[in-house]
Amino acid sequence: MLSRLGLCTALLALFAVGCKKDASPAPAPAASPAPKAVHAAAPVAAAASQVDRGNAATPSKPGPSDRSCVGAIDTAVPKQVTIAGKKAELNGYKLTFLDKDADDQAVFGVLASINEDTAGNLFNLKRYVEWFKTNKAEAIIVDGDTGDSEASIEHSLALLAESGLPVFVAIGNHECKTDYNDAILSVQKKADNIVDLGKVRYVDYDDADLVSLPGYHDPQFVHCPTSPCIYTKNDVDDLAAVAEKANDAVVLVSHGPPHGNTPSAIDAIEGGKNIGDPNLNTLIAEAKIPFGIFGNVKEAGGRATDLTGQNVIKEGTPSGALYLGAGPADSVAWTMNDGTTSEGMAALLTVKGKQASYQIFRAKKLTDAERADGQKLLARFAVAATADGQPEKTGEEKPAK
Repeated sequence: MLSRLGLCTALLALFAVGCKKDASPAPAPAASPAPKAVHAAAPVAAAASQVDRGNAATPSKPGPSDRSCVGAIDTAVPKQVTIAGKKAELNGYKLTFLDKDADDQAVFGVLASINEDTAGNLFNLKRYVEWFKTNKAEAIIVDGDTGDSEASIEHSLALLAESGLPVFVAIGNHECKTDYNDAILSVQKKADNIVDLGKVRYVDYDDADLVSLPGYHDPQFVHCPTSPCIYTKNDVDDLAAVAEKANDAVVLVSHGPPHGNTPSAIDAIEGGKNIGDPNLNTLIAEAKIPFGIFGNVKEAGGRATDLTGQNVIKEGTPSGALYLGAGPADSVAWTMNDGTTSEGMAALLTVKGKQASYQIFRAKKLTDAERADGQKLLARFAVAATADGQPEKTGEEKPAK
């Protein structure tokens, strides 16, 4: 009896071993082709890789304004100011340029997503400014993501201030409010041509007017974990009356784009999802805002479309409704939605009467000599900081990914 039981036990053990061998994993499938290289920039890049994220169009939410970064639409005691040698009047949220030129158009150089004060980026900023001036830009608009620290924001803006042009700056989804605000104040002490579009919400410029919406609408795409600038639906709604009172064609300046409905739209992330703010579409339609400049989404930039994103407008083509995705000024290689790779780009927006057109400058990959020139700019900032008695951490050049 015991011997039979032992025999059965042994047979069961052998059977169990055989089953484990049969259940061994199948050979691993052949490796799939490597995906296109995209510079990782969490949380945006992480979210972009999740193609099925449910409803990607998270609208701005109702709520009180964050007055530390989104200025009130209120007037104050008017005062005379000078911006880059131009006479202007500052009245609370409104900046009116009093000097008018003889032409009938406004030309703006546009930058966004500088991100860091690396040697490559500083060199490219000088190159962008030269291109702006060659094309007779009257002012520069920096539409968010200027830097990842107070020092990096300050360095980039100080370099742009040397252009001698008015420089209009908005906060995006990358900067912390405290870093941004402190950097703006620091540069403004030394340069009279830096205008904070977080406080100045309406610029009555010559031949075109700017209306600003600082910050970003969707918390899942902000990079600063402690003090991001989030605008609300209330902030969007407040701009309707401002835009309707404008005396020239209105250009909406917002880091966050309106919501498109195609992969060709300027709010399309990798995978084709559209992440723009639908409340901006309502504002643009109801207030009849014909033009806009938007810093995000980087990989969708370097182009302009109509409000739906269905119709891509060719460079140099005048249009009565044009919404421009500025693209990344950052010199770090970034894969664009059209399959090309950006090594940095800038844009030019020309508003003439009731039409606007745009051009894109696409920087070439930096040479060793150009990076060396950028390092000299970094060293210059380090020397200046030492002279002020402050330790300075310069941006270390990072390899493209």
